[in-house]
Amino acid sequence: MIEPFRVGYVRCSTDEQDVEIQTDQLHALGVPGERIFIDKGFSGTTRTNRTGLDNALTAVTSAAAAVTDRQVVLTTTKFDRFARNMAEAGEILTGLRERGVLFGVGHQIHDWADPFGKLFLQTLAMVAEFEANLNHMRTREGMAKARAKGRLKGKQPKLPLAARKTIHRRYHDPDDNASLADLADEYSVGRSTIHRIISGTVPRVYHPRRSCTW
Repeated sequence: MIEPFRVGYVRCSTDEQDVEIQTDQLHALGVPGERIFIDKGFSGTTRTNRTGLDNALTAVTSAAAAVTDRQVVLTTTKFDRFARNMAEAGEILTGLRERGVLFGVGHQIHDWADPFGKLFLQTLAMVAEFEANLNHMRTREGMAKARAKGRLKGKQPKLPLAARKTIHRRYHDPDDNASLADLADEYSVGRSTIHRIISGTVPRVYHPRRSCTW
């Protein structure tokens, strides 16, 4: 059986997350390093400003036009690395299939034009979006309970430190076209929250200085 021509895609939500595991899994599937595209610091709930994904889509489109003896497959290790938004996932997969590109999750390959393949991928997209929404809801509920018990005093950061560092880096990165509005939409917070993050210094953990006793 002829091995497919795979292009790999890797995504992690924060800069601190390690992409090595995903990359190693793609290597094991026969995807060379030059055909693996990576996005760091993105939640996956929108494709906006995901340069890695855009480059992966360009690569499979070019391969579909040039490779005639093998199936061209966009491959990711888990569906939620690719997308956590049903509407955008469907739009991308439809465009890929029109170009003759299949979609791979791990070693499995699925055809969006096949009713069973489409149903399976739609189910994965639905679960990925559900989990993203559930995580957001749990975060809000947890903060509300903590505030009710007096554990959250004053105005607390709406985003964890890792996310705030990523936002600060991306906004000030000349190679990243993320706007204030884009970041607010992606992280589901108000523009004022993003503005406070990008206007200050790089967020860091505060460690109070200890007084010395002699």
